[in-house]
Amino acid sequence: MYSENLTNIDLLKSGEHTIETIALIEVAGSHDECLLTQMHAITNSGNRVVLVCTQEIRERNPHFEPYVDAFFIVTFNGSNFKRLGEMRRTLKFMEKKGVTRAVLNTAQGDLMRNLCIIALFSSIEFTGIIHTTRKLKGSFTQRMISKKVKKYLLLSEYLLSTVKAPKGVSLDYFYPIRFVTSTEVIEKRTKVVTVIGGVENRRKDLNGFLQMIEQIQEENIRFFFLGKSDPSNEDVQHFQEKIKELGLTTKIVTFDDFVPQKEFSTYLNNTDLILPLIHPDTPSADQYFKNQISGAMSVSFGLKIPMLIHEAYQNIEEMNGASFYYSVDSFSEVLSSSLQTVDSKKTAMKNDERYNVDFQEERYLKFLFS
Repeated sequence: MYSENLTNIDLLKSGEHTIETIALIEVAGSHDECLLTQMHAITNSGNRVVLVCTQEIRERNPHFEPYVDAFFIVTFNGSNFKRLGEMRRTLKFMEKKGVTRAVLNTAQGDLMRNLCIIALFSSIEFTGIIHTTRKLKGSFTQRMISKKVKKYLLLSEYLLSTVKAPKGVSLDYFYPIRFVTSTEVIEKRTKVVTVIGGVENRRKDLNGFLQMIEQIQEENIRFFFLGKSDPSNEDVQHFQEKIKELGLTTKIVTFDDFVPQKEFSTYLNNTDLILPLIHPDTPSADQYFKNQISGAMSVSFGLKIPMLIHEAYQNIEEMNGASFYYSVDSFSEVLSSSLQTVDSKKTAMKNDERYNVDFQEERYLKFLFS
């Protein structure tokens, strides 16, 4: 089904070029944070956006509404045949709305493969966003997607340098760094270090984190895990038991449930430093900086909040202007010195073109329309 929303008509610019309708497609539900940058870039350039997504994505992102000319809500309950049928209806919707280009916001998996096969002979040009470079290193499903998608964007300049473009495919990168922002200021008696996301050992080195926090003597520093830390999860249970055992409960804040967007933005607005918690030789390193980038990097670049990064990753040049580097043993010392100079680092980030949202949106548009 789809619903009309014409409130974005005021956002469209008049110009000499032909106004195009661009479809953004996100049905996996795991990369909503990449959509706002694209929506703003497209509408600000005088073109229209239609969004193919689930009802859950639409409901948790009310800030998308002003940008979207029409929604197509997909459901995937039922058999594989019904899921295939949903992709057929998606293509028919795009053709009916006069879509000329489509962006697969998560260009991987069986659903996107099916859509690409169905749309193989459609005149709609497909571009994909790659979230892990593994998909470009031998995935059969990705090879099928690439029958239709001839242009891919990665989310990191560094990751782009680590892969070779498949034959007949163009690659580039951009940073999706436009976020909903908050001006609400919480009365702070403490310094705040934020870990984006909940407590999860696969994506964050929790053992290393506890070693680092034990070093800190200052009483005025708090660490927020800004995401859902499910109390029924074994990682979370073990972590909570450990912080009680170490007497760290007053220093660490977690959330049992999903953090609403407005609250999420307010916490970030009152954050001094972002801590991705990615350390070499741990499960977190298998996830990040080898094949994919941490979402914390995009948040840091977008909101100009510096990061605390393990020194093993100093070679990733694009993060240098936004980072303070530590080892597990030196964390307390680096944290103290970083908090003293954080304002000058924020100023430098604001003056760095790479972290400028308008510059990144121009990169995106240039590639999309190339």
